Amino acid sequence: MGRTIIILFLAAVLLGPVTLAACRPTASPGVNRAQTQPDPAAAYHFVGADEIIGPEGTVAATFVDAEYEQLRRPDAIAPIYDPRFVPASEAGLPADELVIGLTINGDSRAYPAGILYNREMVNDTVGGVPTLITWCPLCYTALAHRRIVGNDTFVLGNQGALYKGAMTWYDHGTGSIWSQPTGQAIAGALAGVELALMPSQLTTWGQWRVAHPDARVLTTAAPAQNYRGRQPGEQHVVGIVIGDEAAAWPYPAVIERGAIDATVDDTPVRLWRDDTTGAIRATGTDGDGRELPTIIAYRWAWEKLYPAGSLR
Repeated sequence: MGRTIIILFLAAVLLGPVTLAACRPTASPGVNRAQTQPDPAAAYHFVGADEIIGPEGTVAATFVDAEYEQLRRPDAIAPIYDPRFVPASEAGLPADELVIGLTINGDSRAYPAGILYNREMVNDTVGGVPTLITWCPLCYTALAHRRIVGNDTFVLGNQGALYKGAMTWYDHGTGSIWSQPTGQAIAGALAGVELALMPSQLTTWGQWRVAHPDARVLTTAAPAQNYRGRQPGEQHVVGIVIGDEAAAWPYPAVIERGAIDATVDDTPVRLWRDDTTGAIRATGTDGDGRELPTIIAYRWAWEKLYPAGSLR
């Protein structure tokens, strides 16, 4: 009898952990997998924070910069490579949902910040133009770049690293590393190449829909959290970069004044609030009236990205 009790006790000790592990709840099928990525350290070995890791290993081991930090494996935060859209009437977004609005050649689209908060990058073609829409939640920079230089069209992924506190990308062709705020390759075969920043508008869905009732809206199979009521405020600036000069203004000041005339890199410009969309836009006032891209960011991020720039 005593021997039987000992055997049963040992079996309980040895099998207990297995039984408990099998009873642990698994992830719900409805969980957004973009938010439940595996620990990148399990798949990648980082020699140091300055080592750049590409999809197939180290691509620029000689690149050393104290402001570069490789934090995750590439595409650990999965970009959207094949975007899907629905008509405005089917979007189902709350009116105060923050969106990045973009119009090219009459093609208007809205990219909900709730989706971009989880996915960060969208490789798209808008109005026939290959476009990259990105959102860096850390810096609050929502930007649209042309992903074409000359005859080359780039497909870009999330590098999983920060440079000067902002997100970075890699291109699928060469594995070169790009900085989101500048749109410039900072390491690899394409170092120094720059993607053109395009005008876009950071606004609410309700306002964008009024201005662009025919807009198409980015959607995903997995539901995304709403990014409601989180518009820029006291901590944000609105910046313009022309040539070698970067200038920024406190966001509330631009909103309060409605319009600001200034000169950036010898170019006369006007920042103004669009009464329909509520977005801050910029145009050149030197005769052609062309629209200029603006950059909205946290003030600390702007100062780190453009230390030689001016805050007016």
